Amino acid sequence: MYNRNKSKWLGGFASLILLSGLLAACGGNGNNTNNTASPTSTSTDPTQLSATVKIWDWDETFQKGMIPEFNKKYPNIKVEVTVVNPNDYLQKLQSGIASGSDVPDIILGESAYRGKLFDLDVLDNLEAAPYNFDKSTVLDYVVPYVSNSKGEVIAVDQAITPAGFAYRRDLATQYWGTDDPTELEKKIATWDEFIATGKELKDKSDGKVLMFPGLGDAFIALRGQNFVSYVNDKEIDLTSKLQKPLNRLFEMRDAGIIGKNELWTPAWSASMAKGEFMFYPMAPWGAKWHISANDPDGSGRWGLVKAPEGGFTRGGTAIGIYKDSKVKEAAWTFIQYAYLSDEGSAFNFETFGNMTSSKSFYETQKAIIDAPGPYDEFFGGQNLAKYFVEKIIPDMKGEAQSKYDSVVDSVFNALYPLWMKDESVTAESALQKFIQETKNKAADATVK
Repeated sequence: MYNRNKSKWLGGFASLILLSGLLAACGGNGNNTNNTASPTSTSTDPTQLSATVKIWDWDETFQKGMIPEFNKKYPNIKVEVTVVNPNDYLQKLQSGIASGSDVPDIILGESAYRGKLFDLDVLDNLEAAPYNFDKSTVLDYVVPYVSNSKGEVIAVDQAITPAGFAYRRDLATQYWGTDDPTELEKKIATWDEFIATGKELKDKSDGKVLMFPGLGDAFIALRGQNFVSYVNDKEIDLTSKLQKPLNRLFEMRDAGIIGKNELWTPAWSASMAKGEFMFYPMAPWGAKWHISANDPDGSGRWGLVKAPEGGFTRGGTAIGIYKDSKVKEAAWTFIQYAYLSDEGSAFNFETFGNMTSSKSFYETQKAIIDAPGPYDEFFGGQNLAKYFVEKIIPDMKGEAQSKYDSVVDSVFNALYPLWMKDESVTAESALQKFIQETKNKAADATVK
């Protein structure tokens, strides 16, 4: 059972708050006579607002749960949800904007295309009137992930996505003699130790159990830990961003401690229940959408441990407001309630396991975080939220978003399956191929 000592938790979080900056009140006193005053403004009572807000989302379950809670406080704001496949979202949005037809008031930006969405310049600056959002109210590392190239905050995070590794407790006990995350932290404290431990695991299991299911899983962590800003206007410095992660990735490949599964394939999903691999990168949302979904009978045999040498981000969704929305105040009221308020954040966490970016929630709702979360039992009784906050978030840094991020991701997804099949490919030749393919896809940029 994970140690839930309250004094340790309070001290750990107090340090986090001090590092993050003083907690400031959200909102402001922006007044506007055209029904656009901030929901926190003293000039308008948001509970009296009457409007219909349109939102496009792929997670219908979340909206069906959250909207009734929201309407208990704001009964006259109707939220209409259109379910859109995340793979089609950006194209559908661009088509609606171009035709001047169907565009939602609240727009979502999934991590795969967040930078591209921000570059479209269709989201309002939330730090300006009528919103007057105070970015110091959210965890510091989150701010770059919700800011545009001008440094304006144009979104809030649906949930924070600091990531560590989900691991198989049964396999850890069998081959390493312990499933205690504190002991495993020591065992894989550095990537050198991770690789050495992987070789040991491979030998002890006669090759039946490896560290990661595939190169993609390892790269998510390795690239994600390199928080260097690699895009400057139209210059893409892939070497500074990818050389170090690729060197480590190929070291793991050549050590034989990684499987041959591609991300998101049926084999990759099925491997979680089979017990063939020790680790899977996991953010808070992963307990629901990855681990428990793909290993429904695995309650109690999973744990969470931080990655060697620090945290990284895994996924994430930005929530912004369309510049030409006619119901900005009502849209902002919903966003604030659902993703930032203590009430909405508590419902979000207790129902779905999502963790808000709002600092105030962690200060005022300690009892909720200290209590068992919806997926703690599945993870052997470990308090996942506290582990993320105490062990992973303090090491997190922000990274500016770019329209070229999706290009880099698409190039990696096209290339990495070949790296496992063709052992003649080296880290250096992979980097050069990566640069060339990125040049082909981003012809307007200088790539080095």
